[in-house]
Amino acid sequence: MTDDAKQARPPRPVAVLKRGLLLFWAAWLGLVFLTNLLDGLKAAGVLPGGWSFASGNYAFVCQTTARYGTPAWLNAVLFAGVVCWEGLAAVLFALAGLRFRAGRLRHAAFIAGLSLWGAFVLADEVFVAYALEATHWRLFTAQLATLLAVELLPEDGQAGDDRGVGKA
Repeated sequence: MTDDAKQARPPRPVAVLKRGLLLFWAAWLGLVFLTNLLDGLKAAGVLPGGWSFASGNYAFVCQTTARYGTPAWLNAVLFAGVVCWEGLAAVLFALAGLRFRAGRLRHAAFIAGLSLWGAFVLADEVFVAYALEATHWRLFTAQLATLLAVELLPEDGQAGDDRGVGKA
């Protein structure tokens, strides 16, 4: 098959699935970023107190860290850091989905996402926020499962090896 014929053929369903998974994480993290950003702006007084499209996570962070008497400025810094981290992960997942063949972008997106959930799990332990920890573990596991699907599901119609695992 010529290079033109290879480029002209439609994407395989598995490739569409992989790209869709990456774009799903981009959209979801984008919404999380936006609602947390708006919540931070609401807490800072930039948006009115009645603003409803906000996560409520800033107050939750303050409540969770109160166990150790964490100062308000540190809560603001921690929250801003998380919001930036979520925004970075959303952008990386979007770029990875749009430029699917760029493996480094995919890896950077998963590093950003998985490290975010890992940091939350550690913070949950430090602040004894066990009710939240299960949610963060589920998000970590879901994103890890997505990484495995994106990297291991075969796209080219070739059968996998004798264990049923294909080449990415």
